[in-house]
Amino acid sequence: MTEKQQHSPPDAPDLGQLNTKATMLRLVAARFKAMADTATSDLQAEMLRQHTASGVKSISAKIGDTKVGAWTVKEPQAPGKVVIADRPAFTDWVFLNQPGLTRWELVIVGASETALLADAVHDEAAGLVVHRETNEVLPGLAWQPSPAPSSVAQTWTADGRDHVMQFLRDGAMASLMTAALQIEPAES
Repeated sequence: MTEKQQHSPPDAPDLGQLNTKATMLRLVAARFKAMADTATSDLQAEMLRQHTASGVKSISAKIGDTKVGAWTVKEPQAPGKVVIADRPAFTDWVFLNQPGLTRWELVIVGASETALLADAVHDEAAGLVVHRETNEVLPGLAWQPSPAPSSVAQTWTADGRDHVMQFLRDGAMASLMTAALQIEPAES
């Protein structure tokens, strides 16, 4: 026994046991994290592929027949937006059609640009950006679609975590530990 161990309070935890426990759990946690990252990446890639191919937006996460949560494709907030693709062409149009919104240098005055963009809409059939009220094609503007979904989010049911923990206690933990530690299961 070392001098420090001799002077530890009688109810102090055993340093050797704490060291062993922390070392083993950190190793297992790192292996599980790597496995979870790979499994999540594989699931996300397949869900995004199926979303693009056939519109799959969400799947239930189940343990046996019990729904414990869901995985859902995260859609962009906005459907896309009108952007200025050719500033000189747009500025020329504003000067000719709404000259009060420009100065002699042919720049669009302040917040007027934001207001004009708000009046611009995407005509899907024509593939052009037009004025909301006049339906006039607005030169220099283009439609910038939202990017394709690029992630998947997991949610849990109210008791989903409890169901998963019970499933692990009922035997699934052994197979996960075997995979995490890359050991061969014992012959029965």
